[in-house]
Amino acid sequence: MWGLTQESDSPEARELAIREANHCPAGRLVMYDKKTHQDIEPKLPPSIGVVEDPALGVSGPLWVRGGILIESHDGRPYEVRNRVTLCRCGASSNMPFCNGSHASIKFKDGITDTGITKRRD
Repeated sequence: MWGLTQESDSPEARELAIREANHCPAGRLVMYDKKTHQDIEPKLPPSIGVVEDPALGVSGPLWVRGGILIESHDGRPYEVRNRVTLCRCGASSNMPFCNGSHASIKFKDGITDTGITKRRD
């Protein structure tokens, strides 16, 4: 990814870097136009979803899209972003944001692919 940004005068490298950055649900990777200094990403409609990682068999964060305002527990607003992920597992060292800890603790929310909650007996 970083190599692509250094070669951003190449149209192919530029497009690949933009595509890869836009696949980051947390919005930690954002491409900027060198000339305009504006971010390059599609404006997403406001929505909230749940990220699941079936390859690892773990449940992930909440995926907040489209510039939805997020406030701290004491009412302070965080920077409004187009994409951000919020921790659901409780193990993030960067609360309320996800830092990927759900993978290392093997967090599972108990919801199956059908959307039916499993009993926890």
